[in-house]
Amino acid sequence: MRAWLLVDLLLVATVGYYFLPEWAGEMRARILSRDYWYARWQGEMPSVVDGVLWRGDTSHPIIALTFDDGPDPATTPRVLEILRKEGVRATFFVVGIKLKRYPELARQIVREGHALGCHSYDHQRQTDLTEEQVWRQIRDCQVLAQRAKVRFVAFRPPYLAENEAVRRAAARWRLPVVMATTLGEPGQPQRSNRWVYRYARRAQNGCILLLHDTYPHTVEALPELIRVLRERGFEFVTIPEMIERMRHGPAKP
Repeated sequence: MRAWLLVDLLLVATVGYYFLPEWAGEMRARILSRDYWYARWQGEMPSVVDGVLWRGDTSHPIIALTFDDGPDPATTPRVLEILRKEGVRATFFVVGIKLKRYPELARQIVREGHALGCHSYDHQRQTDLTEEQVWRQIRDCQVLAQRAKVRFVAFRPPYLAENEAVRRAAARWRLPVVMATTLGEPGQPQRSNRWVYRYARRAQNGCILLLHDTYPHTVEALPELIRVLRERGFEFVTIPEMIERMRHGPAKP
């Protein structure tokens, strides 16, 4: 009897581990956090934990599209064209070594009304570095941004890996650390774009969606993702706009 009970508990835990993020619209790392469930028990939906932004205002149907790992001359211009046609503004977290190669793409991103974030210099896992090393990663990106005449509005560590050293290094540059609320974009091309509907279904008010402007299959699916999210009533904002609404509430018409 006890053996069957143990098997049942293990099955429930396994199912919860894989499907609870789908049901809750949250990242697995957040759901496995004790602080997250304590806040939910208190009737709160934690948006900022230890100074790190995980989601925006949950009382309004806003959503932020964010793109990592660019800029890429083969795909980033296509993403920008789609966003321009759809009238959507997004946030691009760029890697320093790519910013060095393609500063004109960073300028185009900003020129077209999008926000620009730092995604480290060479995409190392920042939690493997000291605070000073993380600070230097951001510094090298800041130098490149100044040369390109663009400005960073936030920092997102690669692999969404952060710790106290990462937070302190970003704070020294006065950059908020921005994570993602939920994941859903496949890393490899799919036979269909069904992942778009699963991802859109997980989106909730204030969600920060993580995408890659370096994935051709994401570029192909982007118009449909925007369409489905719009059908669900979401308004698209940049990360600075999301933070501003959290500070002062939505602008009155």
